[in-house]
Amino acid sequence: MDWSDLPADLVAAVADRLGTELADLARFRSVCRPWRSGSAAHAARLRVPLLLIPMMSYDTSAERLVWSLADDRLREAPLPEARGGHSFVFASHHGWILTVVAGDGDLKATLVYHFTGVSEQLPRLPSSFGGEGGRRVTLDGLSWDRSPHGVVVSPGKGAFFCRPGDGSWRSVGCPSAAVTSVTACDGALYLFDRKTCSATVVDAETLAVVAVIEAPTLEVPRWERKEIEANLVVCPDEVILLVRSKLHHPWCSGWPRFCKAFRADPRAVTGGRSPSWSEVAGIIGDRAVFVDNLRAFCVEANDHNGLRRNCVYVASSYHAVDDDCDYTLDRYGRMYSVAVLDFANHTTESLSFGSLVKLWSPGDGQCSSWLMPSCCSLH
Repeated sequence: MDWSDLPADLVAAVADRLGTELADLARFRSVCRPWRSGSAAHAARLRVPLLLIPMMSYDTSAERLVWSLADDRLREAPLPEARGGHSFVFASHHGWILTVVAGDGDLKATLVYHFTGVSEQLPRLPSSFGGEGGRRVTLDGLSWDRSPHGVVVSPGKGAFFCRPGDGSWRSVGCPSAAVTSVTACDGALYLFDRKTCSATVVDAETLAVVAVIEAPTLEVPRWERKEIEANLVVCPDEVILLVRSKLHHPWCSGWPRFCKAFRADPRAVTGGRSPSWSEVAGIIGDRAVFVDNLRAFCVEANDHNGLRRNCVYVASSYHAVDDDCDYTLDRYGRMYSVAVLDFANHTTESLSFGSLVKLWSPGDGQCSSWLMPSCCSLH
């Protein structure tokens, strides 16, 4: 009898016994096709984003933790040590984490697949990311993504692309254009600027600019313009633009003063046209959108994973303020929060309780970022 001949119900039972350990499930599903299909239901239950937090907490000495939205548990993120420098980490919705170590005047970049520990070395980041001449490196404006064709990163202006084994970075898009998020989808790279709400679409294979999606007419009141935040959600069959007022407090419960959603058809690009926006209501549907400082992406909401349909999960950070003295508590540094915007009921709910409220990062700290388990489609 071969391992692949085990009955499907037995395979499913074994998968259920693995619990919530995604690395174990990933290895289990890689054995053979019958084990992969037999554990599909359990994998779907675990297909819930984790929040990668570069921090210190009150009850652990770990430097990198992931917070589980599904069960409010904290787990240590096994990432390479930052030898001879300071490290930065940036998660993705593909399960990969970009780690950057600043030291000796350069920035060493590595990709780590969180759920198996597999790593890929990247070329040192270009000088436009900083780090030369002993300058302090923050990488606050860095955004990135990974596609089957390679990796694209941006320091905040322009973007750079590297194919596997290339050993160097190539400039893509306009070098002087602002880029606040990068998304790879279906052979295209979307370079988005939150301030102007415009996106440049680049062919991931030829690196040629194929379209520019201009901003829609927003009609934002003048006094609201500085308080507006935009996020681009790229899906294979549609592109969604969410524009809303910023959330200034982790425990806010009201609906944003300004909140609109727009939809565009990315298939217009293949026809040689630039997609145009149309305003819609309840655009998210049977999905949940996850937003952080790097990007926005959507996940199917179903009975297996317990995600809320037609909702936006916003991960943000803030500095604690002493309400009595009205000053920032620098000794606490950066703290982390998650809020859920419900498009159906026009309500906002804070998830900043339990394990999440205990977390903090000293000083300025680093922003958190969503890490999507991909055990349903192993890398």
